[in-house]
Amino acid sequence: MAGFAPNNTPFPPLVAARDGSNFTYTSLHDRVPHILTDVINDFYAAVQRTDSVDAVAEGKQLTGLLSKLKHEMVTDKPLTPLDDDGTGDIAEWNHWLAEYFSGGTWYSTPFLAWETYMYRRIATIFRKSQFWNTYDYFATKKEDTFRASMVAVAKLCARVDALTQETVADLGNSTKQHLAFVEMLQASLWGNQTDLSMFPDLSNEKLEEMQARISSGENNSKLAANDTDRIWKIVSQVHGGRVDIVLDNSGFELLQDVLLAHWLVAAGIAAKVVFHPKRIPWYVSDVTNTDFHWLVDAIQSPASVGATGLSTADERVLQGLGARWNELLNAGVWELHDELFWTGPYGYRYLPTKGADVWAGLSNSDMVIFKGDLNYRKLVYDLQWPVSTPFVDAIGPIADDPTAPAIVALRTSKCDTIAGVEPQRANELFAQRKDWMYSGEYGVIQLSPGRWANRI
Repeated sequence: MAGFAPNNTPFPPLVAARDGSNFTYTSLHDRVPHILTDVINDFYAAVQRTDSVDAVAEGKQLTGLLSKLKHEMVTDKPLTPLDDDGTGDIAEWNHWLAEYFSGGTWYSTPFLAWETYMYRRIATIFRKSQFWNTYDYFATKKEDTFRASMVAVAKLCARVDALTQETVADLGNSTKQHLAFVEMLQASLWGNQTDLSMFPDLSNEKLEEMQARISSGENNSKLAANDTDRIWKIVSQVHGGRVDIVLDNSGFELLQDVLLAHWLVAAGIAAKVVFHPKRIPWYVSDVTNTDFHWLVDAIQSPASVGATGLSTADERVLQGLGARWNELLNAGVWELHDELFWTGPYGYRYLPTKGADVWAGLSNSDMVIFKGDLNYRKLVYDLQWPVSTPFVDAIGPIADDPTAPAIVALRTSKCDTIAGVEPQRANELFAQRKDWMYSGEYGVIQLSPGRWANRI
C-alpha cells in the first residue's frame, strides 16, 4: 500500500476510546497497569530476598523508576525517549518515536505503539542497572505456572510421543500423516490460550480440558478462519526442509510448539527448525532463550524443577523427549535466533527494510509460523481492518515479496484487530458474542503462501 507509515495507515489504528468503550481503553486503564503493578511487587519481593546492601539500594531506585512509568501511563503523559541500555536497538526506538509519535501520550498513541514501548522501557530500567541487569521480572510466574501443570504436560507429551511413533512407523501413509499434522497444528494454535498476560490462573484441569477439546475436534467451532488444508498442501511437499517458528508464550504454549517441531523432524518434513525467542523479557510470558532451555531441561529432569505427581511412566516419557531435544539442539537441527527485531518498534511489514538480515534468514525457510496474538498484531499492524480484508493484503510486502516463504499465523484472538474472516462467518461470531475478537476463545489458522502460491 503506497504511502504506508506507522502514523499514516490505510485504516485507523487501535487507540484507547476516552469513553471507555473499547478493549484498548480497558487494557490501558486496567489490565496493563495491573501487569506493571505485578512487576513492581515481584521485584520488591526479590529485593527483600537479597543480602547485598548495594543491590537493595539499587533495587529501591529501580522500583521508583517503575512507579514513575506507571504514573506516566495512568496520568496520560507523553511517551519519552528511552535511555540507552547498550542492547543495540535504542537509537532505532527513539528515532521511531520522534519521527512518528513525537509528543504522543499514552491515550493518543496507538495500542501497539504504547504497549511495546512500555515493555521495552521496563527492560531498559533493568538492563541499565548494575545488580539487576539480567533479572527476568516475569520468570517466577512463567516457571511456577509450568511447574504446577506438569501432570497435564506429561499427558500431552505421552500423547505426542505415541503419535510420533505411529507416524514414523508408517511414513508412507499420507492420510495418517495428514491427520497427525492437523492435530499438532491445532495443539500449537490453542496452546496460545495459555497467555499469562490475559489468563494468569492456569491449572492442570484447565489445560487437560483444553487438550481434550483439541483432540475431539470441539475447538473447530471456535475457528474464525482455517487454512489448514492449504497449509498441508505445502507441508506435504516439503522433505528435509526448514521451518521457522516465531515464538510467543513460554510454558505450555512453548511445549506445544516444541512438540510440533519434534513431530516435523521425526516425520522427515523438517531437517532444521529455527525458533525465534525474545532477547529480553517481553509481554509477561513471551519466550526468552533462558525460558526455552529451562523448559527442555525441565522435561528431561522434572524433579530438578520440583515437579510432583508424576508416575514412573510419565517421567520415562519426559526424560526421553528432553534428552532427544537436547540432542537436536546440540546437533544444530534446532536453532535459537533471538533477533532484536522481534522486540523492536516496527510491524512485520517492515521486515524487508528494517529487519533485512532477519528477512533474509526467514526467506531461506520453507515455512515461517508466527505464533500468538502479538505476532499477529504486528503482522497486520493492529489496524481496524474490515474483517473480510484478505490476510495477504493486511500483512503487506512480506506476502508478495518474490523470496517470501509460506507464512502461517496461529493466533487465539485477544485484541480487536483481525483480517481474513469471511463476512458470513464474522456475522455468526458477532451473534454468538460481541467480544469474540478479544475474548481469547476464538482462533485463526491463516496462510500467506508466498513463493508456494503456484504449487498449491
